[in-house]
Amino acid sequence: MTRTDFVFLLRGDSPIILHPFDTGDVFEDADQVAIQGRFGTGESLRDADSIRTELYARMEKGTRRHYLNKGYYLRLAAAAITFIAAYLFLSIVVRDPVPIIDELGLGVLAAAAVFFGSERRALSSQRHLGTVLSLRRAIDAVYFNESRVVDLVEAWRDEALALGPAAFYKTDAAKPVLGEEEKAEAAALCALLARRWKAAPVVAELYDAVIDGRVPGALLDKVARRLGDAECALALAYIRLIPLAVGVAD
Repeated sequence: MTRTDFVFLLRGDSPIILHPFDTGDVFEDADQVAIQGRFGTGESLRDADSIRTELYARMEKGTRRHYLNKGYYLRLAAAAITFIAAYLFLSIVVRDPVPIIDELGLGVLAAAAVFFGSERRALSSQRHLGTVLSLRRAIDAVYFNESRVVDLVEAWRDEALALGPAAFYKTDAAKPVLGEEEKAEAAALCALLARRWKAAPVVAELYDAVIDGRVPGALLDKVARRLGDAECALALAYIRLIPLAVGVAD
């Protein structure tokens, strides 16, 4: 069954490309992946080739990391066993005038050879190469369409950049309503943004505060300090998008 993933282009002074290539799911079903591109309305997309080039690089880096992570502990165990075996063999069987030093050095070299040799085998495996080829084809087939969801996020972000954290308290004159396809886009965009800040718990803290109905100004100022103005503005847009993605009223 084909699965659909999204690539989002958020324009601005520093354009942001949000993609699915930093999670393991897309690599497990690479031959079943279809990718759709989305960008905001207005000026036509002129840099599709450079975007694809960046996507190739992100995909290859993510695929490499995925396959190396999968067998990391086995490689580590094999290297450790090799070190112990080499150390014991050199200590017991081979006599040398400088005890311990040679055994340690040669044991480390043998362990490193096993560890990095297994990494090379993992990266030259048919599964890794097949995943790269499948995802390259998926990227080649990406067609970018204008998206109202991206429009909303960019408008909210720009508003937050202009007003600062106080933009959180501003409400839309007319609450946007998304169709089912737009909700799917919004959910995918929220998931990618959440992954963007997985190492910044202050965003999750802000979301929890919103759910509990308590967002003191001190917390908004904290978000701005921790993330910087641009990321804070994007985080505030993300918080506003979540209810639309899940179909929950404010």
